Formats: sequence, structure tokens, C-alpha cells
Amino acid sequence: MYRCRFIALLALVALCLTACSQKKSETSEKVSVRQTNVLLITLDTTRPDYLSCYGSKAAPTPNLDGLAARGTRFTQAVVQVPLTLPSHACILTGTYPQTNGIRDNGGFQLDPNVPTIADLVGKHGFETAAFVGAAILNRRYGLNRGFGTYADDMHETKRVEKLPGIMAEIPAEEVSGRALDWLESAEKKGIGQAGQKPFFLWLHYYDPHFPYDPPEPFRTRFRANPYAGELAYTDAQIGRVLEWLRAKKIEDQTLVMVIGDHGESLGEHGEYTHGVFLYDSTVRVPLIIAGPGIPKGHKVDQQVRSIDLVPTVLDFLSISDRSRAQGESLLPLFTSGHSVRSTYSYMETLYPRTAMGWSELRGVRAGDWKLIVAPKSELYQLATDPTEKRNMIDQYADETDRLKKRVWEVAGDPKQMRPLQSSPMDDQTRKELESLGYVNVSRKQEIRLDMSGPDPKDRVAVLQIMEKTAEMINTDRYAAAVPLLRPLLVTDPQNPMVYTRLGLCYERLGQYAKAIDVRHAAIEKGADNSETHAELGELYVRVGRLDDAVAAMNRAAEMNPANLQNLINLATAYLQLGRQADAERHIHGILAQNPKSGEGHNLLGLLEVSRGRGEQARANFEMAIQNDPNLAEAYLNLGLLAEKTGNPGKAASCYEQFLQKASPEKHREVIPKVREALAELRR
Repeated sequence: MYRCRFIALLALVALCLTACSQKKSETSEKVSVRQTNVLLITLDTTRPDYLSCYGSKAAPTPNLDGLAARGTRFTQAVVQVPLTLPSHACILTGTYPQTNGIRDNGGFQLDPNVPTIADLVGKHGFETAAFVGAAILNRRYGLNRGFGTYADDMHETKRVEKLPGIMAEIPAEEVSGRALDWLESAEKKGIGQAGQKPFFLWLHYYDPHFPYDPPEPFRTRFRANPYAGELAYTDAQIGRVLEWLRAKKIEDQTLVMVIGDHGESLGEHGEYTHGVFLYDSTVRVPLIIAGPGIPKGHKVDQQVRSIDLVPTVLDFLSISDRSRAQGESLLPLFTSGHSVRSTYSYMETLYPRTAMGWSELRGVRAGDWKLIVAPKSELYQLATDPTEKRNMIDQYADETDRLKKRVWEVAGDPKQMRPLQSSPMDDQTRKELESLGYVNVSRKQEIRLDMSGPDPKDRVAVLQIMEKTAEMINTDRYAAAVPLLRPLLVTDPQNPMVYTRLGLCYERLGQYAKAIDVRHAAIEKGADNSETHAELGELYVRVGRLDDAVAAMNRAAEMNPANLQNLINLATAYLQLGRQADAERHIHGILAQNPKSGEGHNLLGLLEVSRGRGEQARANFEMAIQNDPNLAEAYLNLGLLAEKTGNPGKAASCYEQFLQKASPEKHREVIPKVREALAELRR
């Protein structure tokens, strides 16, 4: 009986400090490094024209206003990529995407030869820490390099759901709370205090990202403009950290830098969010710098770039090691009449290519001019056309040619475009990206960047449907999204996101046969990759076609053996089929790649149950919980085992833990049964 219950549940289931022996010049440089704290704050999805310190009345941001009043505000700061992960790679390394290796959200990792700012300041005695607000900045991408503390856990705190069932973001309140806890602990060690070891602290606030849903009282106050409400809420949480610096009297010995990672279109040029286009609505961002020696109430109108922050910090701290940084220090701009050498900024987005099968875009912003290289290129004179409405490419051929040369200086010769290799994306990464609105599920290992495919401008109508259906999915309106998506199978048949969205809607509606058909259609259209086959296998499990599920999952494993979630699903299916040897092989494959995999040990426990080895099963369930305290299935299985072996107290405790950690969607069929079993144990 108990074994049957087990099986039934399966389907639901630094470098060292300078040594004394080093050269005298190196020792002298270390001694001369300025012992000033650095606080870097990155604001996700933030337009400068929505902040009150930039003249807006939409979102009152008194804390950022105060920072600007005691520092310098930049009016023409631009980023290199209008996407969270690659933009942060540029900010933290001072390099373009071609150099640091992160070209898109997911699928890429930081080049091991490119140091982060944390690497560089850490070598000079700084205590380094980072607290990020979204899984898109998870350490798996390499941005944690050099940070002594890198808090990217989205699981053990108050969480915010962006799409049903996936929790990939924490609110600003939690980011600031974690940072303040760290600062308090650091203070007790003397870190950050005058004459003591300085800190480099990076805080990332994701809240302004779509969908806009600020907490109260901001939700009510900004009901007509929730995006502004998110900015006002984020500002309030930033204020908690700035107030701590003031209260501890270290504000005047801390360099504070606030920059947006990208903007938000909000309907301009037919785009409501970001990532597809390179217009200023998504590449122009706020930048505020304040601290000792920084002019107060100063405004800089010269164009600056996100890659300029690392050289600026290093220059400010008197660290001469610029490593591979491609930006320029902004310190000369704090002196009247001075400028920086670089006058142009390269930008790109591969997202149209990787997500929707359209052409990628590249561009350059230089002075009053901006060129966007596309199948139908665009040239704008920003001084007279700041909203980029009048394409002047046919009128200024010489200017276009000059700017194109700048683009290819960074991007490489367009006549020798080679396929771009991306890293395999595991299933959890893909699901987290889906929860954030990025659906790159159909990416192959090879991405050809040759400007082929439709110009994104010619797919604005499709883009708007994709953005509208994202909002529908976020609010559980799957049935309403289906009739909007189905016509796109004809009008934009090579768009992998269409198949992904439609298949997701059918799946959430319980129409698994249709979801399976959509996945097969996606494969026929070119999405013949690990992710699609893995999804197909999960759908076959739902309809009880376990042999087909195993075939699909094996195909996915052949294409990407690093997709651990697929291996977990495959091992589970083998257990349900009674194929213990095959299940064991894949379980050991999971644990070989990740010895601390909670799900791997949970599966090993189930395998031991099927073999009648209760003690070994118990040890594995406990190991699963130790490695992943939030793995609901492990508590359930441990409880079932305890009940079977005559330990009702232990069983009840495990069932209670399961009910606390279970997902209402994932475990909806199991939860009532566990509640019933718990009630029986308490009688």
C-alpha cells in the first residue's frame, strides 16, 4: 500500500594580498589605494524621465533627489545592451559584450579572463558583497566572481511571483534588508569604518520590471501609473540603506553610484517593455555619483556609458590596474571644462534573434547622432529629434558610413560574421527566464549573427501581441491568450516564442494533447533542441504516455546532458515504469554533476524504497532536505516512510513541513490527501 503511494506520488513530484616579496612598485601602489567605501546601486528597467531628480512629476524619488543634490547627475548616460544580464556584465567589467562574453539573457557566461570590479578592488583589501533582486543575475552566469558574499537565493525569503508557479524575484524590501544585515555584521568587524577595511557593496533592485505591481501604499497611490509606483517604492527602500550610512557617519567616506541597467519603452516605437529595440527609451538611463570630492548639485550633459563605471571607480580609488576595461574614467568631467576621450557608445541586442527569430540589432550613439544597424537601418539627429521619429539615413550618407565603421570596430567585420556559440541553458534557468518575461526556449547552441530575418520594426504588431499575451499569462487568462496567438502561427511561423506561449497556454488549460501538437510543430519549424524535447517529455508524462516521455527526454539528454531537470524527470519516469537500473543510471548522472542535488537524493531515496531498503531511503530523504530545505517532495516522502515504519510523530511533522512548502499549483492533487493523512494521525 505504501509503496503504491510512493509510486503514485512520483508523477507529482582571489587572489592573495600583495606579498612582502613583490616588487616595491606594486607594494607602493597598494599602500596608496584610497580607503573609501563604494556602494553601487543598479536600478532595473528605469527611465531617467520618470525620476523627480530628472524633472519628472510621475514618480517622487526623494532619496535619489537627495543623492543628486549632494553629487553629480548625468543626463546622457547610455547602456550597451537593453537587457538585464548583459547590461550588468558591461557595468561590472567595463567591457563590451563581445569582450565579456555575455551577449543575451541566459545561455552565456562571463569570460573567465575578464575580471569584475569586485576582482579588482578585492585584490586591494576591499570587503566585497552583492545582493541581487532577480534570478537573471544568478551566480551561474559568472557575475559573482570576486564577491566574498553573493546573495542570489530567491527561495528562502518573501517572494514575488511574476508568472504562475515560478518565483524568480525578491522585492526591494528584501534586498535592502539583506544588505543592512550584512552592513551591521560588517560594522561589528570594523569593516567600512574610518581607518578600517573598506567595502565594495553592490545592490540590485528589480522591482520596476514588468509586470508593475508595487506593494501598498504605493499600489493605491499610483493605481493609474503602477510603473511610477514601483520606482517610488524602490526609492523608499534605497533610502533605508542611505540613511544607515548617515546614521553610522560614513556617508562622507562612501562613493555612491546609482545607474539603470536599461530603460522601458512604455509604448514608444510600438514596444511596451524592452529588449527588442535600441531607441533611447530603453538605452538611456539615470546615472548619479556622489561621495567625497564629487561636486554637489552638478550636472553633466556629455554622453557617458555603462562601461565607464569601472574605470571611474578604479581612478577614484587610485588603482592603476585597468585590466581589460574598455571604458574611460569620468573623473575629468567633475572639473569644469574637461571631457573624456571617448565620444561614442556601441550598443546591441540579440534578443530579437534568440527569442523570436528576427534580425539582431546593433548601433552607435555619438554626440547628436545615433545609428541603428538593421535590415532597414536608421539614423537620428538626437538634438532636434530626441524621440527618434525622423529617420534621416537617406540624407546623410557620409555620417552613416562614419558611424557604421564605429559599429564594426566593436562588433567585427560584417563580411566575416561567424556563428555565435552559446552555453547550454538548463531547464531551471529557462523557467526562471520565462518568469521574468524572457523566452529564449528555442535557442540552439549556435546563433548565426548575419542580420538575416525580419526587421523587428516590421514585426511590431506581433511584438505587441506577444507583450499583451505575457500580461494575460501573468493574470491566468490563458483562454483569452489562445485566439491572439494562433493566427501568429501563420503570420510569423518561424517565431519560436509563439509556439512557446501557445503551448504554455494549452498546458495551463489542461489541453495537453494540443500542447503536445504545438511542441511537435515547433520542432518541425526548427526548434529541434533540448528544451523543446524536454518539455515534450513532461507533457507526455501528464497524459500517461511514459514510453513516449522517456524517448523525448532521452533525446533532450543527448542534446544537453547538463539539463539536470530533464534528467530528474527522466529518472522519475523510469521509476514509474519500474525500470530501476535505468533510473539508477540517471540518478547517479545527476549526482555526478551536482553532488548536493536535493532532487537527486530524493530520487535515490525513492529508488531505495522500490527495492525495500528503508534505512537507505531515509538517509537519502534526509540528505535531500539538508541540501534543499525547500524541497517539499522530500518531506512528503520522509513522512510516508516514517508512517510506514511506525513513527506517526515524525510522519506528522514531515507532512506539516510539506504543506508549508508545497506549491498550490504543482501539488494541487497531493495537498488534500496529505491534509487528510495528517488529520488521521492527529486523531
